[in-house]
Amino acid sequence: MKKILIKILIYVFLVLSVQTPAEKLVIFHAGSLTNVLKALSIEFERENPDINVQLMGSGSLVVARRITELNQLADIAFVADYTIIPEFLYNRYVNFNVVFSNNSLVLAYTDNSKYKVQINEKNWYKIIFNKNVIFGHSNPELDPAGYRTLMTLQLAEKYYNENGLYKKFLNSRNRMILKKSVDLIAYLEANEMDYAFLYKSIAFQYNLKYIELPEKINLSSIKYKENYKKVFVEVPGKDGGKIKIYGKPINYSFTILKNAPHYNIAMKFIKFMYSKKGKEIFKEKGMNLFANVDFPENLPEDLKELWGY
Repeated sequence: MKKILIKILIYVFLVLSVQTPAEKLVIFHAGSLTNVLKALSIEFERENPDINVQLMGSGSLVVARRITELNQLADIAFVADYTIIPEFLYNRYVNFNVVFSNNSLVLAYTDNSKYKVQINEKNWYKIIFNKNVIFGHSNPELDPAGYRTLMTLQLAEKYYNENGLYKKFLNSRNRMILKKSVDLIAYLEANEMDYAFLYKSIAFQYNLKYIELPEKINLSSIKYKENYKKVFVEVPGKDGGKIKIYGKPINYSFTILKNAPHYNIAMKFIKFMYSKKGKEIFKEKGMNLFANVDFPENLPEDLKELWGY
């Protein structure tokens, strides 16, 4: 009897110890989407306990390079500049592009930032150049928020009629450049930086104070898209060359990779993102959610049905 009981216990132990591993969903994404995608993933996993969502954040240009140059596999790619997907991933890696949210550029700061009482929409471009002020932005060669900052300064030079403002900005010893926009948060909170050029949604999510820049320069409005087109920044392109990126309203987009290892789970995640709960999460994070699709004829049938294409 004792031997039988031992065998039963061993069998139960083996059954319990050999569990089916959770299925994965791999998402490459812009750093500025970390908070909203993390919140989505937590709720998605709660409803699907057999799925493990792996979020891999970086600058949006790095997202593209991971796929095209490093041959890393992902299921979904989220970027902070909707033109990155057609520029780098069509047609070998993807065949549709979904613009799903928008944003604006602001100048964020904290209660400990120097000249916080004096700074406003009319004088911010003067305040940041004070000798004891440190300001920063993300790397324009890695992150759209970085090259958008440079575009905003080019537009600001014309808007405020300040000749040489952009060159002064580039040459300033007060300026810090970090890998991606969310890295700036730590410097602000540690009082090692006074002001940072960030997306409005990021400033909102981290309860930062911020200056709303004029619409003509903050890259937020379709109304001023022709004005935005007048400026550009050069960034590394394919095969070691350079490409010009022209100013445009800030729009995020995503796509599902053709070789997605977990394609069906990716579809399930996107459907959840556009569910009532998903829309609530976007609202809580200070972001809009919509769906404007390039090449809707290439959408999977489920997504055509979801958005009425």
